[in-house]
Amino acid sequence: MNDTPDYAVLAAVLKPKEERRLLRGHLWAFRNEFQHLPEAPDGTLMDVFTSNRRFVGRGFYQVAGGIGVRLLSRHQEAIDETFFAARLNEARAFREQCFPGARTYRWLYGESDSLPGLVADRYGALVTMHTACAFYAAWAECLASCFMHTDGVEGVIFRDGGAPRTFGAVSESVGFELEGLSLQLDPWAAQKTGLFLDQRWNRLAMTPYAVGRRVLDGHCYHGLWSCHAAKAGAVEVVGVDTSETALVTARGNAERNGVDAVCRFECAGVEEVLARGEMYGLIVLDPPAFAKTRAQLTKALTRYTALNKAAFESLEPGGILVTCSCSHFADTEAFHETIKRAAAASGRRAWLLEMRGAAPDHPVLLSMPETAYLKCAILRVE
Repeated sequence: MNDTPDYAVLAAVLKPKEERRLLRGHLWAFRNEFQHLPEAPDGTLMDVFTSNRRFVGRGFYQVAGGIGVRLLSRHQEAIDETFFAARLNEARAFREQCFPGARTYRWLYGESDSLPGLVADRYGALVTMHTACAFYAAWAECLASCFMHTDGVEGVIFRDGGAPRTFGAVSESVGFELEGLSLQLDPWAAQKTGLFLDQRWNRLAMTPYAVGRRVLDGHCYHGLWSCHAAKAGAVEVVGVDTSETALVTARGNAERNGVDAVCRFECAGVEEVLARGEMYGLIVLDPPAFAKTRAQLTKALTRYTALNKAAFESLEPGGILVTCSCSHFADTEAFHETIKRAAAASGRRAWLLEMRGAAPDHPVLLSMPETAYLKCAILRVE
């Protein structure tokens, strides 16, 4: 393999009793938990030891941020192409169990697939990777080679905040199937790894409630909620997003699936559209993360409450609200409380029908609550 990194493995020693969380399965060793953390280039391999020199795990060093070392293995094994190929093959085998015959899925979900800090999606012949870790940037060519050893994978895009790198054959547009929809993706214009695959089963859970209703798809992005609602039998679907680029793709997806006569898309803010006073039988709210840090949580919860209040006020009696949050720092209990407050403030009585999470290709590692982030509530409103 060309350009394969050749790092020495350094030793990092924890303070007394700081190993307990790590021994229970957590993969982040925080900088302030070490009594000795060697100065080293970003991405250097490090073995983490307890204060009495018991081996805890092998990982990689991070120069910036609170996490000092992300653990890759509980063994002092070689981190090389064989190591990465085994991780990728194990992850792929699980996804193929979840979605038999599918060629679109989240292939790697970071910590949950024992490659902390790295995510990768598959869209047919294309794999898109995303990371903020210098370690994976150094191994990008090796990782791409491992992906492209899988039948049907022809190209890889690697993003780490700089200019994207490509490996193999990467086209300007990729066609693929997802849960009965025929879709097109421009990998250069898409956010992060492409689509939001975590909602794939939540969109299906919404479809029975769309039949015969007027639907508002807030923060619609590429229009997947809209297309599913229209195919299920909605009489009208209004998709709203602030990105005209995303809406171009949404319109194309609606046309591709034969529902462009039912769907119309508008470049606007969801709050602006809800303030018009129009009524809907079903509203979907799937906003971006309002709280990207803990410091933003209070402001984010206020914003979630206001957004959901406006949605409650715009629902016909007996209407359905599908409301989501992908903010990790707003946990399920906090999100549930914002919905309750929004319902009370709107003077509407609501019943929670389902509280859902991400699709199973985003599995939650029980020892790392940080891997649980998506909340999707389906409610009936009086």
